[in-house]
Amino acid sequence: MKTHRLINDPSEVKLEEMGRVSSIMGNEKTRIAFLSLLASVYITIMNAVAWLLTGSLAVLAETMHTTLDILVTTITLVAVGVGSKPPDKEHPYGHGKAESIGGLFGSLFIIVTGILIGYESAERLIMRVPFSPDPVAAVVMVIAIIIDLNRSRALKNAAIKWNSRALEADSYHFMSDVAISASVIALIIVGKLMDLLSPGLFNIWGTVLDSLLAFGIVIYFSIIGVRLIRTSIDELMDRTSEDLVRRATTAAMSVPGVLAVKDVKARRVGSMAHIEITIGVSDHLDVSDAHRIADNVESAIKRDVGSSMVMVHIEPMLRERIEKALAGVEDPVLVNVHELNIVNSPSGVVVSMHAVIKSDAKLEDVDRAIKKIESSIKGAVPDARVWVHVEPDKSVINVNEIKDLANAVSSKYGGYVGDVQVINVHGVDVIRVLVYLPPGIDVVTAHNVATEIESEIAKAYSMPHHVIVSVLPRNETPKLNRARVG
Repeated sequence: MKTHRLINDPSEVKLEEMGRVSSIMGNEKTRIAFLSLLASVYITIMNAVAWLLTGSLAVLAETMHTTLDILVTTITLVAVGVGSKPPDKEHPYGHGKAESIGGLFGSLFIIVTGILIGYESAERLIMRVPFSPDPVAAVVMVIAIIIDLNRSRALKNAAIKWNSRALEADSYHFMSDVAISASVIALIIVGKLMDLLSPGLFNIWGTVLDSLLAFGIVIYFSIIGVRLIRTSIDELMDRTSEDLVRRATTAAMSVPGVLAVKDVKARRVGSMAHIEITIGVSDHLDVSDAHRIADNVESAIKRDVGSSMVMVHIEPMLRERIEKALAGVEDPVLVNVHELNIVNSPSGVVVSMHAVIKSDAKLEDVDRAIKKIESSIKGAVPDARVWVHVEPDKSVINVNEIKDLANAVSSKYGGYVGDVQVINVHGVDVIRVLVYLPPGIDVVTAHNVATEIESEIAKAYSMPHHVIVSVLPRNETPKLNRARVG
């Protein structure tokens, strides 16, 4: 039987603990996202002032670009803020998917930006628009590169630390800005050098170099954008994380008392990992020991994975191994095995059971079947001692025979047998016998009569069965819902 244990359940205490984790995450991530927004606002204002002073079209284009950056960073800030909210009663698993949604928007913006840059580069290449660098635009770009390089690094570090898709998309977006701006600065320098070597040479090749460099950058960051989109969609669709499965399995197997690990399910929801894992433990552990092992599994996984919600299922491993071993035993005279008991004695494991054998089987056939059972169990549990109680098969219940057996007992006490009912439930015969005894008999004697009748029926029918003997005073009308005495 599988035992379920919820390590991190959506109770008030667990929600409060997760709330503290989310608060720490939210403070750092929200702070970085907010500083990124301020940087976008500062760069936009700087570009706008430079455009008003110079009237440069290049600076105006950069102003429009950084204005869009404000929109992107605002979306990121909202996504991170919502995603960092602690779980509540309406959202017991947290709000982490908001970050995946923010990452999806940020990734799309990277691709859209790349398409626009690629279109402009192709147009310049086709129309042979000369590359004419603007000194004011170059100065503004240098300042923007310094700012974008630092915030991209900060965003990337936070994205890795908290597994935030929104911050990761923002990081790559601003790194693409750095690459574009740096390429422009590099082209200006290359152009000056080419003009020193051969005046007018850069006017011929400047546009080609500019467009080819832009195409390369666009392709690179478009690939990154597609990868981020896929990752964000995977998180929104609860795709299994193979890395989390591997790490959770390794961490659980390192815990003393864990005999096996299986059925591991793991996924990312924003910055939080959600893990379900089944561990196999010894059959003979009490509840407190099994609870302690499950606690240790939770701690081991969290140490390796970080912020996570972990659900541990506990299965008695020894019984499962023995049941699998018995399921593989085949012999012509063996009907079934029931009443399986596993006892952990000081001298080792004792496995006892009842084996139902065909009634016409010879003793040598019975011995062969029992040896197969012992061999199969010892193959799974080498130090086990196997005790087998043999029962002959008698699968057809004869109601008249049961009445005769019950009458033989009840008549000794001045009673008789009324109705006998037999119902088969999942291969088990449920037998109900109504016995009428003199009303003056005490309850102890009535119990003894019921027990003796059950014993006689068990001798005659050794298949798995359940016997209920209901004892009534013989001057009462039998009622099917009368409680059993015995």
